[in-house]
Amino acid sequence: MHVKGRVKTRHRRRPRGSLTRDHVVDAALKLADDEGLVALTMQSLAKRLDCGVMTIYGYVEDKEDLLNAISQRGLRDLRLIEPVPGDVEGILIHWGRALRLLLIEHPSLPVIFLTQAVVGTAIFRGLERLLGRLGEAGMAASTAVHAIYAVVIYATGFVAWELPRTRLQPQSEYAADWRRGFANLPPEDFQLTAQVLGELSRVAGEEQFEIGLRALVAGLSRARVEQRSRHRTVKGNVP
Repeated sequence: MHVKGRVKTRHRRRPRGSLTRDHVVDAALKLADDEGLVALTMQSLAKRLDCGVMTIYGYVEDKEDLLNAISQRGLRDLRLIEPVPGDVEGILIHWGRALRLLLIEHPSLPVIFLTQAVVGTAIFRGLERLLGRLGEAGMAASTAVHAIYAVVIYATGFVAWELPRTRLQPQSEYAADWRRGFANLPPEDFQLTAQVLGELSRVAGEEQFEIGLRALVAGLSRARVEQRSRHRTVKGNVP
């Protein structure tokens, strides 16, 4: 009996012209968030989009351009829950909380922000809106821009610290790591640390973030008051 060989079916890729830059960027952001930034390559992205690698280069110049684009795409999801406070400290705290939640939602973003400069339209639009709110609350733009980036740097660094400790694993596992690490130490040499061992698993979560955010914003507010006071003093001494 003659048995015919199995006929291989040819995989058909998506039709030419069915992609847009937005499709590419959205897919790249989801891939990076789901599997980690290391997993985002032109090859893996092409596979997810069901197209050839060279097709990707029709929409992005290179990997740096792609990372810049997915950063700005992710920032479009940043939302300030209304009502937004009307005072400077309240605005910065409200915005800092929203930024942390966004970075947790898109865990690829903190890594990108910490490893390359990201500049683009989405950045300028967000900055313009925030400068406007802070200006309405009485903070000059030249002061507000530094306050904004103090919060950006803090939130980005904190989430990069938080993710592997209490987001990508249960907080209970992080607590167990501390207990295991402490178990083999001579207790007489670490009596004070023993008293706070149960607190150490809480240094990478919302409570710790709030402590740092409030301290940072309070410091920015004090610096603003001191700056205004010095300005009035100098102005008063001018003959």
